[in-house]
Amino acid sequence: MPLARISYTAKDYEAIRKQLIERIPTITDRWTDFNQSDLGMTLLELFCGVADMLCFYLDNQANEAYLPTARQRQNVINLAALVNYRLDRPVAATTTLHFALSTALGYHISIPKGARCRAATENGNVDFVTLETVTIPAGTLSKTVGAVQGVPVQEQFQTNGQPDQTLTLVNKKIAEGYLEVWIDGVRWTEVRTFYDSASADKHFIVTTDALDSTKVTLGDGNYGFLPPAGRTVLVKFLETKAAAGNIGKYLVTTLLDPVYHEGQLVKLAVTNIETASGGGPREALDHARTQAPAEIATLWRAVTKSDYVALAEGFPGVAKAQVLDVNDCINLGYYHVCVVIAPDGGGLPSQTLKQQVKAFLDERKLLTVTVHVKDPVFIPANINATIYVYRTHNRSLVEDAVRQRIRDFLAFENVSFGQDIYFSDIVALIDSTEGVSHVVMTNPKKDLVLGPGDLPYEGNTVINSTYVST
Repeated sequence: MPLARISYTAKDYEAIRKQLIERIPTITDRWTDFNQSDLGMTLLELFCGVADMLCFYLDNQANEAYLPTARQRQNVINLAALVNYRLDRPVAATTTLHFALSTALGYHISIPKGARCRAATENGNVDFVTLETVTIPAGTLSKTVGAVQGVPVQEQFQTNGQPDQTLTLVNKKIAEGYLEVWIDGVRWTEVRTFYDSASADKHFIVTTDALDSTKVTLGDGNYGFLPPAGRTVLVKFLETKAAAGNIGKYLVTTLLDPVYHEGQLVKLAVTNIETASGGGPREALDHARTQAPAEIATLWRAVTKSDYVALAEGFPGVAKAQVLDVNDCINLGYYHVCVVIAPDGGGLPSQTLKQQVKAFLDERKLLTVTVHVKDPVFIPANINATIYVYRTHNRSLVEDAVRQRIRDFLAFENVSFGQDIYFSDIVALIDSTEGVSHVVMTNPKKDLVLGPGDLPYEGNTVINSTYVST
């Protein structure tokens, strides 16, 4: 009797059990009782359970060894680190604050960097801090300055004099890009790796694991400076509300850090003159899987269109980017690159975010390129339709289902720059909704054609319904 062949693609419990039972007659003709009460079957099923578990771990191990297939966050973090890519912590929203005096003064008024301001919303207080010192000159009434959402926090440590000392922070809501390390009053510089750090370089590395535990690592004396034991380390950062910091205009009303001049309180009004935008949660795994290879391909330099898009979309707070290139000076060899960005959560990017992205790209562009960062243009997709509903379904529920499918179809995360909205896609979307017999479109009558830099969004949606006549 030929030996039964075991299929090594059969890795679940039932398939393994079936394969082993089929193999028994090839080994012995004395085992004929395959009842579950049989001791041999009990042992066989035990082995099947163990084999099932081992196959699961083997398959999982294979999946988790590669960035495109890894599903566990810590594995994605580790794999991305191999190509010098770090997943972002929560991103803080940015906005522009307007400081105003009731009457012009005869002297300068300075609002320092880090001045705290607050918006009282129905969901609680949302704090912002100024990103630079701003001065209202004598004889003028107001000034604007960029601000970032967050509450300033600091944690204190002592150096132990050991190489590669690691400092574990307690806070788990640390805003990406706003962490500082100070030792003996000197601010150190954050780097991604100590590879290029000399022994005298006061560098540090920041890592955040899958549980949002953030650690600061100091140098070992060969790669990065090794501070002596007993030195005080201050780690300063912003505790952010992430997406909850994306608030509307004019909600910031309180200056928490009063400004004085020669001991006298200066009465200042403050508000945000633009929507706070760009705030978002920690980086999603799907984004990291696509963004890490894209940034590797750029070699962290902006040369081609795809380089600019990859680098811009990798900047914290930017959800989408597109390049519009306009060469105004061909003969002189200068090139103007316009980058359109849309922030996390949708809407218009803040002036601060645009300035930060421009500065980031300026460090990586060619010398002959001038970078411009622009707002997207939002184009409404207005939909007016009458749906015919089967009498077996509730008209109101079907209407709601249609509206939800349209809302999902045109959601910010599901559209891209320059994406045309085809009439046939809208009809097919509505027509395929459960309970809908057919649909008659009033608007649109034709495709909605978008240009570069345009983003579609759901405009005015009107859905009427009637039952199918019998």
